[in-house]
Amino acid sequence: MDRYQGYETLEITADERGVVQMTLNRPERLNAFNGAMRDEIRRFVGEFGRDPDARALVMTGAGRGFCSGADLADADQRPWPTVAAEPLFTTAVELLEVPKPTIAAVNGVAAGGGLALALVCDIRICADDARLLPIWLKRAIHPDGLVTWTLPQLVGHSRALRWLYLAEDIPLDEAVACGLVADVVAGDELLGAAHALAGRLAEGPTAHLALAKQAVLRNLVREPADAALIEHWGIDRGRATADAKEGVAAFREKRAPRFQGR
Repeated sequence: MDRYQGYETLEITADERGVVQMTLNRPERLNAFNGAMRDEIRRFVGEFGRDPDARALVMTGAGRGFCSGADLADADQRPWPTVAAEPLFTTAVELLEVPKPTIAAVNGVAAGGGLALALVCDIRICADDARLLPIWLKRAIHPDGLVTWTLPQLVGHSRALRWLYLAEDIPLDEAVACGLVADVVAGDELLGAAHALAGRLAEGPTAHLALAKQAVLRNLVREPADAALIEHWGIDRGRATADAKEGVAAFREKRAPRFQGR
């Protein structure tokens, strides 16, 4: 694979369907963030977003855990990469808004910033031994990684505050019931389940999925009349794609569509 070369803390693979897997790869530290990993995650998000052959993302962790948050013992304590006047966690916004479907396959612990990373993905599937741990306030650390936006959007502000205040494991059954997690599966079935879903999404009209994702995110904070304008804009953009023409042709010919993602 010629794409996604030169990574040291991430392992990147891609298949013929356009499903890219990004594996956090510091298993000896439960995939905790150091400065190098922060830099490489931001680089990867940009490359994945620009890759015309990439149609869906599965994110997971090597070894026993998804990501245990910041590696406070590592010598490389560079923060999330920034430019002048840019907030520290802009990378979280970039991943949240990347114009393709994203799935977090959460194996083992996802604590602090690791949990925040999973929450900026579109969908979360957890192994049955996963731990979702909003640990920040137990350590007198301000919640970060965009979790003060994603968590209340996903589960409501009162439940989000209760979980942040207590800083204890989020019960997986409660996470599923409130929509934080899409499914819980046996650990040895986790990547298979995530890739099966990613493969279905990769078969879809990628540009249209991106427009729908953009509309949903923008309309979280807008009035209904504004939402109608954003949907109108998306409809106009979508009509110009090759996949829109293919969708109509497939309907008329009574066959399954063969979308190219363009």
